[in-house]
Amino acid sequence: MTALDQNLIGGDFKIDALSISFGGLKAVNQFSLHLKPMELQGLIGPNGAGKTTCFNLVTGVYQPDSGTMVLNGRSLVGLEPHEIAKAGIARTFQNIRLFGDLTVLENVMVSYHMNVDYGYFELFLRTPRYYRIEKEFRDKATELLKVMGLETRKEDKAKSLPYGDQRRLEIARALATHPKVLLLDEPAAGLNTQEKAALMGTIANIRNLFKTTILLIEHDMKLVMGICEKITVLDHGDIIAVGTPREIQDNPKVIEAYLGVG
Repeated sequence: MTALDQNLIGGDFKIDALSISFGGLKAVNQFSLHLKPMELQGLIGPNGAGKTTCFNLVTGVYQPDSGTMVLNGRSLVGLEPHEIAKAGIARTFQNIRLFGDLTVLENVMVSYHMNVDYGYFELFLRTPRYYRIEKEFRDKATELLKVMGLETRKEDKAKSLPYGDQRRLEIARALATHPKVLLLDEPAAGLNTQEKAALMGTIANIRNLFKTTILLIEHDMKLVMGICEKITVLDHGDIIAVGTPREIQDNPKVIEAYLGVG
């Protein structure tokens, strides 16, 4: 099995009427979304609209007050973050969260260890099976880094990478969990124009190579409009529009939310 192998062709992920309040303030209200297998959708909205809160709900960081989340027929409501990750949902973060003092390769191998099947006894004694599994993880991680254009930096410390490469490493680490659904939280944040253009190609390539369903939060409208097949717009926790990129661009409610004009 290689780093590109997947158990399923993407994930069918249905979110229905997901809501959460903080101190009486409704942060997300009746959020619903259907991601079909291998679909690439966008989630946009002004600052404070509730986008990252939705990602935190989906990944178990927050538990919803109400609503349902079902991935390939399995309910995710009430599961812990690590259980949701094992179920097939992976994410990146708006603020990069790498293990800076580990190498690029080690950062990716950490994710493969989520599904390790040797015990503490084998780990302590460094049995032949332990070495065989570790070699398999190393080979898979190296292959994945090659796909992401980071193979030549695999022995470098993660904190030494340029910002754009750190973004790609975080995506690689998420992909190492073999996600059915990949959530990208502002992947273009901090990138220059050339890096953003490369990122668009990378995201499209990920969807095709890994057969993964993708939902991304992004403020760069050129990127969102250029790669997303469908876009959901949030404002103050409420969905105000859903549609194709062209429909969203021409939607009066979206224009008002972003520009403050009716």
